[in-house]
Amino acid sequence: MSGASCFPRSSRSSTFGRLSQRAMWYLPAIALLLLALAAWYLAGLEFSAVRNYLDRTAPDGEVETYSEQFHARVLGNLRTASAGLGAAGLAALLWARSLASGRKRHEQSTGWPAFKTDLRRGIHGLTKRTSVTHKRIVLVVILIGAALRISQLWQPVIYDEAFTYVYFAARPFHVILSDYSYPNNHILHTLLVKLSTAVFGMGRVQLRLPALIAGILVMPLFYAFARAMFNRYIALIALSFVAASGCLIEYSALGRGYSLTWLFMVLSWIIGRHFAKTNNTVTAALFALVNALGMWTVPTMIYIAVAGYCWLVMYLMTKYTASLQQRMGKLLLSLGGFVLLTLFFYLPVVVVHGVAQLFHHPTMGEVSWEQFSLNHQDRSFDLFAYINDTAATWISGLGLLGLIYASYISSKFRLIMAATALGAIPIVILQANVGPPRVWLYILFMLHLSSAIAIFYLLKLVQESMLEKLSKRVRTVAASVVVLTGMGYLGLTGIQGRIERFPEAASAAAQFRTQTGPEDRVLVQFPWEAPLEFEVLAQGLDRQLLYRDPGPKGTTYILVSPSDGQTLEGVLLHHDLPPSLAARAEKVTDRKRSEIFALP
Repeated sequence: MSGASCFPRSSRSSTFGRLSQRAMWYLPAIALLLLALAAWYLAGLEFSAVRNYLDRTAPDGEVETYSEQFHARVLGNLRTASAGLGAAGLAALLWARSLASGRKRHEQSTGWPAFKTDLRRGIHGLTKRTSVTHKRIVLVVILIGAALRISQLWQPVIYDEAFTYVYFAARPFHVILSDYSYPNNHILHTLLVKLSTAVFGMGRVQLRLPALIAGILVMPLFYAFARAMFNRYIALIALSFVAASGCLIEYSALGRGYSLTWLFMVLSWIIGRHFAKTNNTVTAALFALVNALGMWTVPTMIYIAVAGYCWLVMYLMTKYTASLQQRMGKLLLSLGGFVLLTLFFYLPVVVVHGVAQLFHHPTMGEVSWEQFSLNHQDRSFDLFAYINDTAATWISGLGLLGLIYASYISSKFRLIMAATALGAIPIVILQANVGPPRVWLYILFMLHLSSAIAIFYLLKLVQESMLEKLSKRVRTVAASVVVLTGMGYLGLTGIQGRIERFPEAASAAAQFRTQTGPEDRVLVQFPWEAPLEFEVLAQGLDRQLLYRDPGPKGTTYILVSPSDGQTLEGVLLHHDLPPSLAARAEKVTDRKRSEIFALP
């Protein structure tokens, strides 16, 4: 008999569990201390070494913005970070030691079993209370929504997603984590894009795969939340709206991070509701983590995160009295955890660029209260027009009436809308800036939910006054079919052609793949440089085709887009070449939006 078998299996498992818990408490402290050492090491790097490395990893081979003054500021930030992380690591180490030896050990471990039990019961209860027919209908709606999103995957690339790949996702991981020189770097999404293209290869589908998966997963989660808050009929109608929503379809099939923030938003709603019901410490921690991950994707998640905490505060105040103080205490700790996790995720960016750049990027232009006072109404109307493009004016009017009615009839929905307003309006005023429409697309989930509530009660009124034999299931399925068909058609037609795409970049890259050699070069100007470089990489060509100097026997190809106001002389001048060379160039390709010239 072996020595290990002398001990009962339950004893071995319990001992392993206690060791795992202790290791879990010490891991954050160890991570903080390792980060402090890394920051201390990096603070000793010389400017020339850093600049040479950045130049090698940059797409164009030169990072002009990284000056000696910038380097000195980064080193100062690294020293500060090293000291702060070291102190935080030692404090966390002492705290972990006290937890491991004190009475709090049992209190800290009870949350996980309760959370797992609640999760199993919730899934089992949802499955048990749902008929087979309803399950099939929900599955069909989700599959149709997924098909609508997948149908847009092969659309030509847009500038923002192409720039995200060529300038960020194609570079090393540590550069992605720390470089926020442009707001296109939705860091968590960029990391997922890098993983997707590394595993599945280069291409538009691989570029958009993380956003697509998030855009599909949000549908069943949204249904689960709407059902838990209201009922299965409202949830099904709301799911139909979300599945067929043109704006949500559009950004679920683009290589941007916004659909990830929607996923984290709905997931945080589900987690937040569980916390409100159970007062579970683990759920409070998960609520902080999910919101912090959304922030790590796009900083505009701040509107969603603040709205989520406002919603929980109001929800707890309306439901509990005796345990309110204890619940509020845990929620306050969750808020602190959210802030600390967000700072932890953005620590490399903060060291390099500072905190301010996350919420007001220099590339977005200067903002002032005077400009905000003059433009906020126009920017708000831009959002209405953007959403209305995927429907019709009369549908938007009915949606507004539905929003008013849902807010009147449902106290639960009133809390959600009030929290949404509290999460956005004060921050927008502080920033003195209204973001572009894509930032606010998360509001559509609330608008679609209000429309579903209004339709459900309207159909109930019709049944009670006119069609008494019309069952809930029949009227709900009929309404869902109408919504899915009508909104899906309007949504797909409405999103076509409203975002500038570059279909000719792919055909130009295919042409260069067959015509260019190792001594040739291609010249291109904004806004074609990122889409063309992306398609060049997708064709398997070396990106240096757009950056190297031509060889003695090489040919310089110049892509010119007259529709964007470009001229051959202007593109040459943009690349510091004399415009007089245009007289020697020969046009080799003439497309609808672009022309290609060859200069031997």
